[in-house]
Amino acid sequence: MQYPQLTQKALGCFENNVPFVLFSIPGSNSITGIFQKDVHTSLPNESLEDSFIFSPFNLQQENYRIPLENSDSYNCMLNLKEEEISPQTITIDETKEDKQAHLTLVNNAIDKIQTGNIQKVVVSRKKEISLQGFQLQKLCDSLFSQNPSAFRYVWYHPKTALWCGATPEVLIKTKDNAFTTMALAGTQKIENTSIIFWGDKEKNEQQWVVDAIVDSLLDKTTALNISKTKSHIAGNLAHLRTDIKGVLNTSRYGLKKVVEALHPTPAVCGTPTKRAQDFIYKNENYDREFYTGFLGISNAEQNSTDLFVNLRCIKIDQNNATLFAGGGITKDSNAEDEWLETHNKMQTMIQVLQPLL
Repeated sequence: MQYPQLTQKALGCFENNVPFVLFSIPGSNSITGIFQKDVHTSLPNESLEDSFIFSPFNLQQENYRIPLENSDSYNCMLNLKEEEISPQTITIDETKEDKQAHLTLVNNAIDKIQTGNIQKVVVSRKKEISLQGFQLQKLCDSLFSQNPSAFRYVWYHPKTALWCGATPEVLIKTKDNAFTTMALAGTQKIENTSIIFWGDKEKNEQQWVVDAIVDSLLDKTTALNISKTKSHIAGNLAHLRTDIKGVLNTSRYGLKKVVEALHPTPAVCGTPTKRAQDFIYKNENYDREFYTGFLGISNAEQNSTDLFVNLRCIKIDQNNATLFAGGGITKDSNAEDEWLETHNKMQTMIQVLQPLL
């Protein structure tokens, strides 16, 4: 199947309220489409196996999957011309009230951290914008011609609306018993990739994420290897990245238990996890839904899994788009800087929406 036929099939599902997902693995020059054969979707209550998974930040909420056994799957080469992201920032109308609300949230987080109960908490916000007219084909063309180093996807289910994204963060990749995950934290806007300086705030934040991931996996693995930390480029942003590899003890722990141990990481929640979660639920004043949740495919036939953290994403419901962005708050955070960071992070997906604005 060619790309135009793949997107036309997605459009047919979309118009008939049938679940589907289109996605491209980082660095791949191909795109996969999984199209459910009917509107019924089972929930991954006991297993995440053999399905495309779409899970919210809050695991107490409903999560969704498209079972591979009840779907048609197709692959095609991506032959879209890669677009260069405009160096000019696309203006987002931000009100004084929006900014003040986020500054207050960040300052409340800093105050909480200074009491000594929390080391780090990730706080976020959403921004709703109107589209001139939603066209699935234009969205797909724009999304899949940008950010090839990210996991790019378009997901649709009638109960979730349409979501799309270009996330740089792996939750877990497995092949047989071997696994890879990553700690990704710290953010800065970059103009020159050869000159990137990281301060103590970002380095400490990164180490907390590494330590938390390692602690959560120690009793579920028979081997662990931690790489050196390096800069990771995602669009016009740089992050700190540490790769963690090893061997899972699958005789004792299935995929679901491993994922539950990893999610949410300090990169999207904070540390200690429970206290950070409590702060988020009490203070963010909105439902993250699937933002900072996870998504990806688990394939029993290939004995492999590719799950990603749902960052840099958009929810689209008719002609309304909702963008999400957040940042890790520590005792050294500055509220104005954190506001600017959310603005910069939203630019990745605003660029994707540009043909629809």
